[in-house]
Amino acid sequence: MKLFFFNALLLILTVSQTFSQTKIISTGDVWQYYDETEVATDNWEKSDNHTKNWKKGISPLGYGDSAAKTVLKSGNNPKEKDVAKFFKKEFRLDNPYQYLSYSLNVLRDDGAVVYLNGREIMRSNMPVGKITSSTLANSLVVTKEAENYFHKKLLLPDDFKAGINILSVSIHKARRSSIDCIFDLELIGITGNKMLPDIAKERTIRNLSFEIKLKELNHKQELKNKDLQYKLLDQSKSSIKGLLYGFSILFTISLICLFYSIRFFSSKNKKLEEKLVMITESNQNKDREMLNASINSINNQQSLKTIKSIIEDSLDNNLKLDNRELKNIINQIEYNVNTNENWENLKKHFNAIHLGYYDKLISLYPTLSDIELRHCIFIKLFMQTKEIASILNIDPKSVQASRYRIKKKMELDESIDLRDYLIKI
Repeated sequence: MKLFFFNALLLILTVSQTFSQTKIISTGDVWQYYDETEVATDNWEKSDNHTKNWKKGISPLGYGDSAAKTVLKSGNNPKEKDVAKFFKKEFRLDNPYQYLSYSLNVLRDDGAVVYLNGREIMRSNMPVGKITSSTLANSLVVTKEAENYFHKKLLLPDDFKAGINILSVSIHKARRSSIDCIFDLELIGITGNKMLPDIAKERTIRNLSFEIKLKELNHKQELKNKDLQYKLLDQSKSSIKGLLYGFSILFTISLICLFYSIRFFSSKNKKLEEKLVMITESNQNKDREMLNASINSINNQQSLKTIKSIIEDSLDNNLKLDNRELKNIINQIEYNVNTNENWENLKKHFNAIHLGYYDKLISLYPTLSDIELRHCIFIKLFMQTKEIASILNIDPKSVQASRYRIKKKMELDESIDLRDYLIKI
């Protein structure tokens, strides 16, 4: 009923108008086109950012047809030509409603898809479904009459927008071996009552199409609602089972976690106890070493006191020591000087404090003698030349000579300081 009144009102308002046509786009107008073999950008019809480098030419555009004013590339392979070519044109409509309707006339060989402002408005000799750069047309255009025929589509003012509008067209071949391709397009604005039946028919078709789509959407929504209800029922049935199952799993996991926690902490306590025993034993061993070192020190002191007493007595009494007494003193001194126990203890503690430095030094330079290794350790301990000479009971010049031999065995340049080098190892 509403549709009837609308058509009647449209008839009354326009019955006095005289029929006229105005060409908005006509043959011979300039179009942007893309005729490269590479596939055009996705959604090319919805954006014009990528068309800045497109070529320009007047219509008709094509190849293999004498009517073409702008000749396009057919592709790199003459036997396997490109499937699709692409075209775009901007035009301005300050007031789309100044015309009662619009006639879109398309010359195509073989098929065409037309978009207005990114929305498909016409599909001619093309299959249903998504259109891509490789989509073939339904059939070949073979006759001269078919090649020169303009396929028409009625458009209404509400299809356009005020200001700049963009028409995008893709022309598709039915066979890649086809020898020709042609495209042209006209857009005509129409006023007058001559087109009223066609307009009413178009609006009726659109309204019916809209109602059908609306019913389809409502039906799909009802199906979704029913599916959702069934899912909710199934979920409510299974929720209790799921909760019980979840609680049982959580309880089982809790028991397992408790068991392993007890096991872990007991194992950790056992390891701590073992570590404590090891530390205690280590401390006891160190105490024994310190005790032995103290005893050795006391023995050395006592020996030195004895030697000192003998020498003082001989000096006070102006007595000369015989060879036997002198030899005895020399033996005592040699015993204390030649003992390696103190050196071994020093080496052991030094190696522990400096993280195996002594062992590393031996592995790097196995040709170093025991005396030279001692020199290295004393240098590492920041001892001066006089201190080292005093400890080793040698002349300071001998210490310098020993350093020279050590650098030579290490193959160090003369400019390298031995102390700096040993510290960095």
